[in-house]
Amino acid sequence: MLQSGESRLKKAAHGLGGGAIVLLVVVGGLFLMVLMARGMVWAADKAMPWLVKASVITTLSCVVLLPLCIFRKTRGFAGVVYVYSSYVFGLMLWAYSCLFVVFAWGYGALIVGLMFAGIGVVPMALVAALFHAEWSVLAELVVSVVLTFGTRIFGIWLTTPSKQEREEEVLADY
Repeated sequence: MLQSGESRLKKAAHGLGGGAIVLLVVVGGLFLMVLMARGMVWAADKAMPWLVKASVITTLSCVVLLPLCIFRKTRGFAGVVYVYSSYVFGLMLWAYSCLFVVFAWGYGALIVGLMFAGIGVVPMALVAALFHAEWSVLAELVVSVVLTFGTRIFGIWLTTPSKQEREEEVLADY
């Protein structure tokens, strides 16, 4: 069973060395995740006043652009602005969710949320708001989710030509 010149002690030490490397990689990875999470929370905290201002300005611009959605010639421009606005709302939602999850459940929950492609932070914040009975936070999160996806879907709808417009365009080519 033993190969020539190899003792059981050497074999066991070799196995422990591989295990130690795996343990070191896992601990190092967790350490990096905690550092990244702390950095994200710091960045979200510092960016939050700017994101609030940007969201207010974006909301006002969306309201001002509503009349442009009526006219066919300006509908595409308004749609593009709505799609870009959804990214501002989404960033605000993500940063707010990140901060609330850390406030409510700590960095462990934030890391779990980040493991789901980063977007798990928002559902984690929704669940945390439910469990802590933070109804105003829950309402803000739900409104932000609706605002983010509503403006994106509306913008895409505005930029997509209707069947009638496509038929008119084909007829105009002839």
